[in-house]
Amino acid sequence: MLPLAQILPVSPPSEIVQPQEVRPLPGQLNPVLVFNSNSPELVQTEGILLSTFPPQGKQTPAAHLNFLLNGEFDVFAHHAFRALSPGELTSLYLGIIVYNPGDRPLTVETLQAASYLSQPDAPFVPMPPVLDNAGGNWYAGPGSRVMSDILRGRRQDIFPAQLVIPPQAYQMLINLPIPVSTLTPPLNGRSTLMRLRSTGAAYLASLALLARHNPDGSERAPSLEEWRSLLENGQLAGARDLPPTLRDNTLPTNRIVYGRVAGVARGNRWQA
Repeated sequence: MLPLAQILPVSPPSEIVQPQEVRPLPGQLNPVLVFNSNSPELVQTEGILLSTFPPQGKQTPAAHLNFLLNGEFDVFAHHAFRALSPGELTSLYLGIIVYNPGDRPLTVETLQAASYLSQPDAPFVPMPPVLDNAGGNWYAGPGSRVMSDILRGRRQDIFPAQLVIPPQAYQMLINLPIPVSTLTPPLNGRSTLMRLRSTGAAYLASLALLARHNPDGSERAPSLEEWRSLLENGQLAGARDLPPTLRDNTLPTNRIVYGRVAGVARGNRWQA
């Protein structure tokens, strides 16, 4: 006797087509500018990540966009760092420097701001499909935790309510480490988002430097002068990310690369 599965005929698969209408999302992005420092994501050499400073007098003119930020704008930065070798576990510092080119003091107000590390602040962990997150206590990854704070209008304690920058002077918006010495593997990341409002025009730059060392061997944050020296004399940080696939790409390949951004974007909120 043959098994039942060998007796019953196998029906060919049928195709079911259900036409659906695709509509454009109503509304548009608002005009708020976003300083977006996200390329390269994995930083392995010191250098300039994103600069809106003018190129004149700089060692690497092509690294500077010559673009002023004024009024309300956002600052976003997400970068990762892997130890350069098993025996070299120095932290990488992410610095965002701001310059007042005007002849009057410039006030930069921090409306909301948050910055978290992947380890230990916000590790990537599995999450249920649905959670009651009214208090913002659930997150997976530093970007998730940062955005949770921003949506709730929070300003983390490490950020001052405002900075007052004298004419033709520099100050640091952030000067924060990405430590790896206690991690296995020695890889970490940091996400930062700041919603700011300035009383005048300013230049900004996102920079990467390895921690400096005190005489006793302990790490210290780079000084303002060390950040300025990098801004004026440094090159682009590396290694560079793969360039994105062009929208009109006709090359005979199925590979599509979604490039990460280092630039100034327009729009931080979709308005319906």
